[in-house]
Amino acid sequence: MQAAVIALVLVSALMHASWNAFLHLSGDRVSLLGAMSVPYLAVGLLGVALLPAPARASWPYIAASSVLECAYCLALIRAYRAGEFGQIYPIARGLSPLVVCLLAAIFAGETLHPTAVAGVACVSLGIMSLAFKRNLRFSGESVPYALLTGLLIATYSVVDGMGVRAAGNAFSYIAWVYLIWNVPQFILVAALRGGMRGLFASRAEAAKGMLAGALALAAYTLIVFAYRYLPIAMVSALRELSSIFAVLIGWLCLRESLTARRIAACALVTAGAVLIRL
Repeated sequence: MQAAVIALVLVSALMHASWNAFLHLSGDRVSLLGAMSVPYLAVGLLGVALLPAPARASWPYIAASSVLECAYCLALIRAYRAGEFGQIYPIARGLSPLVVCLLAAIFAGETLHPTAVAGVACVSLGIMSLAFKRNLRFSGESVPYALLTGLLIATYSVVDGMGVRAAGNAFSYIAWVYLIWNVPQFILVAALRGGMRGLFASRAEAAKGMLAGALALAAYTLIVFAYRYLPIAMVSALRELSSIFAVLIGWLCLRESLTARRIAACALVTAGAVLIRL
């Protein structure tokens, strides 16, 4: 069972890197975010209608996760405004595994085997090093927003890991988070773009947004499902293998450089994943 759940986490990682590439490439990231909300709203409404309500103990987590997810999306959009995809994505994703490991120990009472902790550290260090420029320095005005994004990722990861276990039904928890998070987000984006007509003025961009939303939705669902069976810190670290996929997407599709340093960083991330699995 554990091997199957890990495989799902890796599929989620690929999906996550893919929808982030869509967001980075978009000429209007705010409108894309609004279009991304459509699949979330559809699945959220369907789940709320068909599934039993989550247990009462999970509702504070649902509310907190909804706020954190919205803040995460806004921070990510700001980070991508001026930053290179191959730099911003690793900073945002690389910070979270170590922070999740600490928060999960404090709030969820989860402690990993020392070998797994070493693996989490390797994953974080490897991912963060993907963002280094020459002379081992970060560059770009978007870096503070990327760091904020990483902190938000870590926080909502722990919140969701605890919340889904308290909910009784993982998919019911997911449906309510989707709905509560995306209703205000969709309304805000539509208002900024002059209503529904302005939001969906370009059918091609709207289609890209909904595809990105479907990928993001599927990736998030797989991760929250995995929280029921694996430690939160382990899932978070394995999920961040998405940074390797992001480097490959940047190289193959966005014409970003694939340097020896980035290859070495990917090897370090992979070694960390092996340690976690052991």
